[in-house]
Amino acid sequence: MSKLESNRISRDELIKINEDDLMFITNPGRMGDEDGSTFIIRKGNELIKYRVDGLIYKNKDNDISLNDMLKQFPKWEEAWKHNNEKEYNGKYKYLYMGFGNGLSIDNNIYSEYEPFLKELVEDYLETKSKEGRESLQYAAIYNLWEDALLNMINNKKSIKK
Repeated sequence: MSKLESNRISRDELIKINEDDLMFITNPGRMGDEDGSTFIIRKGNELIKYRVDGLIYKNKDNDISLNDMLKQFPKWEEAWKHNNEKEYNGKYKYLYMGFGNGLSIDNNIYSEYEPFLKELVEDYLETKSKEGRESLQYAAIYNLWEDALLNMINNKKSIKK
């Protein structure tokens, strides 16, 4: 598997998703992904990736707003609000990706996923100067989180699409 295809989703489809099926979700920041969110749900043995653009700036009646997302995924909002608290123990592990962007990962899979992300980030940072590595770690997570998921899937051979 080389890539997860992004699917569009309507507001009616969004409200049918159970947050317990949500495995990964990004929150918009000030740069990079300033106006959207990507999330991946698990349905049985299948992963489905959705992309919602215009969460903050579009106000058309048919668009999904950030408030719609927060209402549908309140545990995600909670993780986002508590992202600086090391003792926070909710549904998600929150990873900061720089400039306000963040990634929430279901704690049920985080320990399995983390080594794949860590390996890619370390490989990426090895190509950079020592002085810039710490600041680039967040950008590395932003750019590599989905590749790490694909590596985990390919290693496991039990999750599809």
